[in-house]
Amino acid sequence: MRLGDRYLLEDRLGAGGMGEVWRALDEFLGRTVAVKTMLPSASADPDFVRRFTQEATVMARVNHPAVASIHDVGRAGDGITYLVMEFVDGETLAQRLGRGRLAPDETMRLITQAAEGLQAVHDQGILHRDIKPANMLLRRDGRVVITDFGIARHEDASRITATGAILGTPSYLSPEQVLGQQADRRSDVYSLGLVAYECLAGERPFVGDNPYAVALQRIQQSPKTIGVNVPMPVLAIVERALAVDPSQRWQSAAALADAARTAFDPPAPQRSGVDVPPAGGDAPRSGGDVPRSGGDASQSGGDVSRARAQTPGGRTGKLVTAALAALVIAGGVAGVVLKTRDDGSGSAAADPGTAGATSAPAGPAASPAGFAGCGDAFCPTEPMCWNGLTQNGAELVTPSSADCGTEHFWETYLAVPLPDGKPLIGGDQTLLDRPEFAKVCTAAALADHRRGGKIATGWLRDAWPIPSGKTWLLHCLGQPPTHLSTGPAFTP
Repeated sequence: MRLGDRYLLEDRLGAGGMGEVWRALDEFLGRTVAVKTMLPSASADPDFVRRFTQEATVMARVNHPAVASIHDVGRAGDGITYLVMEFVDGETLAQRLGRGRLAPDETMRLITQAAEGLQAVHDQGILHRDIKPANMLLRRDGRVVITDFGIARHEDASRITATGAILGTPSYLSPEQVLGQQADRRSDVYSLGLVAYECLAGERPFVGDNPYAVALQRIQQSPKTIGVNVPMPVLAIVERALAVDPSQRWQSAAALADAARTAFDPPAPQRSGVDVPPAGGDAPRSGGDVPRSGGDASQSGGDVSRARAQTPGGRTGKLVTAALAALVIAGGVAGVVLKTRDDGSGSAAADPGTAGATSAPAGPAASPAGFAGCGDAFCPTEPMCWNGLTQNGAELVTPSSADCGTEHFWETYLAVPLPDGKPLIGGDQTLLDRPEFAKVCTAAALADHRRGGKIATGWLRDAWPIPSGKTWLLHCLGQPPTHLSTGPAFTP
């Protein structure tokens, strides 16, 4: 079959409900190309025709080795509209992941290339809106090529189609896209972060019986713990890309590319540990440094890396329902569980073992900076809030502080000294599983410090080591039932 008296279709590479992709021979130039055809039955849908021709216009404006090149667009006499693009000799990233996950260094190399290509797309004012492994091709030399711009749009365009449908693949939509809110460049960054997650974990981040369930999980919970060997700098890059709040993500694809490119660079001599902004200060919001593990956080990748769930709860139910009802089903679904501790009883769990055992926290002596004595513990003198909690094997990584006036996940309600320094944990245990810590960070203590009444029903608790000068404090942390909080919840 020939199209336009020029393109000889030789081998069908794939097909969907609206069209097919063929390997073809450009008989004028004697080169192999890929031809994407739209089925005649799809021509009755003017919105689809518009998106199909828009793909050619969008992609033709971008000139980057990580973005598929457009050669031609046309319409055959039998009513078939077609798009001619470069032929990539290789496979999709989805096909590659079907054989197993990627190593962290290979993942960062791929993400670097994809993010650089995505930045070239963004520089033209274009959002891709459907970044996923099936839309990323791998050349035989391992280089990545972004393709399938069928639902891309200019940043100034409407976010919803004429029929009211939100476009994208449920498993890779950003939270703001699920809610029907305005997508921007950081939405593509989030989707690329999910791709990085899948490369590292070897599985998709969210699962459900239907696209509605998958999208609902995006609003209610974060991707499950990555239970594989992941160096801390790599984990930090992915975690930041997947921030629920767009202002907490990498602010550009270029910033993500820079971070991924240097993930395995040795840390600068002056850096040790993880930088912690002052309590109550803003967490990093732009493409700056990636926290690197130093003296007490392993960079070797030998430990199992675990990112504790940062659950974007408390969203408006009617808005979520309306947005989800408009989802266009554009792809498959994937896999996730949520790891938070839901314990409002204050009772201590049985001792799980002796891994990383320490002596009981000491009572207060001189109050550390930012705290004042209150009974046998310290209380923050000003609200002290935190972003998500990350665990790397037995290592509990120091969280970044958050502005208590904006959305955050955790807030300190008590603290006690750790005379033996930073504790380690083993397996699936938490510090609250240890009686010596559970008796400090009780539900009763959380309720006593709650603003507006001593009610702690449904609140989550955790205990986390955070440095204070040259010493370590065990922070008793609280999280509301909605998981996200805005404004201080505890009385200084």
